[in-house]
Amino acid sequence: MDLVVIIGPQAVGKMTVGRELEKRMDARLLYNHETIDLFAKFLDYGEETFRLSDQTRKELFKAFVKNKTNKVASIIFTVVVAFDLKEDVEFLQEISDIFLNTDGRVFFVELEADLETRLERNVGESRLMAKPSKRNVEFSRNELLKTHEKHRLNSLPNEVDERFQPVNYLRINNTYLEPEETAERIAEFIRSKDESNY
Repeated sequence: MDLVVIIGPQAVGKMTVGRELEKRMDARLLYNHETIDLFAKFLDYGEETFRLSDQTRKELFKAFVKNKTNKVASIIFTVVVAFDLKEDVEFLQEISDIFLNTDGRVFFVELEADLETRLERNVGESRLMAKPSKRNVEFSRNELLKTHEKHRLNSLPNEVDERFQPVNYLRINNTYLEPEETAERIAEFIRSKDESNY
């Protein structure tokens, strides 16, 4: 069983690409805001919401690797990672270990796009429909710009390979790619790892 983590800054296209990737492999998508918005509906977007969201994800992943009757073979998970924050890097390691320690495979797919493209995607219809917190467009834009300035949301060269062995890693600049093209590249990368095992 596989965990495919799609990493990248806000509005880079993680959820949209994840939905396309779902069509190309035996997997289901869990996008970042699904667990956050579940708790924010009752608790707003505070510390307790994010704690419960992280806990829920980890418990799901643990149950998935133990369960013998899963509906799919793999999970696609999208998340924003600040590579300058220790807790974000530790979270990635923790969820990877859940799969790696049970002989599963982990794929990190890092997406990057220029700021102008991300600002355009930030107000895309599917994003606003799926993520209630993004519907306040002015707040969402300001949050994106603030986070872009404050944190390092893409990794440095070789950083992922050095920190997260034996995770399979792929980086894609999807500024000018349609989601279907990006998803196909990811699917091909995963298939290439399947073939290398034979």
